[in-house]
Amino acid sequence: MQKILFSLATVIFGAISITGCLSDPCEDMGFQRFRNANRVEITDNHNNVLRRIENPAQIQALANVAISYKSGWGTPWAGAPIALVRANFFQGNKFLGDFGVGSGFLSAQGCGYFQSRNVNSKDRAVIIQLFGVRDPYADNN
Repeated sequence: MQKILFSLATVIFGAISITGCLSDPCEDMGFQRFRNANRVEITDNHNNVLRRIENPAQIQALANVAISYKSGWGTPWAGAPIALVRANFFQGNKFLGDFGVGSGFLSAQGCGYFQSRNVNSKDRAVIIQLFGVRDPYADNN
């Protein structure tokens, strides 16, 4: 009986692990649409606006950094982590999408789901600098 339960547990754990690894990767998050933005709101994870950006050069810099991360995204089996700070892109009142920065990950909505991917500390620091807000993870780094 123990052998059967052990085998069943192994199969279930393996299926969960494989499902997490085999989730369909998002090949292109479609961040090119951010080039059409005329406003970016930097918000916390409760959607409180920390900063509003309307300068076209700053908006394009944020759009370009997002576009540079267009691929390599996926949805972990436990769900995408939630970033404490994110850029919400708008064209007028139309929401174009978001791009969040976590402690060691990026998060966004794309390919029909909430997605995430890893980011190295150097690139992460550049993105936080472009956001122009205090790093909410500074005390935890």
